[in-house]
Amino acid sequence: MGNLWATINKKIRYSHSMAKTKEIDLEKVEELASLGLSEQQIADSLSISRSTLSRRKNDNETFDTALRKGKAKAIVKVSSALMQQVEKGSLRAIIFYLKCRGDWREEEPEIREIPPMIINTFSR
Repeated sequence: MGNLWATINKKIRYSHSMAKTKEIDLEKVEELASLGLSEQQIADSLSISRSTLSRRKNDNETFDTALRKGKAKAIVKVSSALMQQVEKGSLRAIIFYLKCRGDWREEEPEIREIPPMIINTFSR
């Protein structure tokens, strides 16, 4: 039985080592990331699995840099649009910015229970 597992393991390793590595266009990776897509969506767009994307990210610094650079571009676009709205005086944008970047919190009013009142009525 042990021999059978050794044979299966050899075949699995052999088949993985013989798998053809798919070329991935790094400009496309950066472009997709700059659109704000999740890594799963980027993998789907490139016709690769999420695990392949993760492996490439870990094994290839240039691939990881393309992803990070694209994500940074998306953040710059959104941040720029947000700041334009803040400058125009949009209360929603101002509150959002303060909550996310200014550690601003809205305090919820403390709800206190009012003790029951005893009302005595006197009849004459």
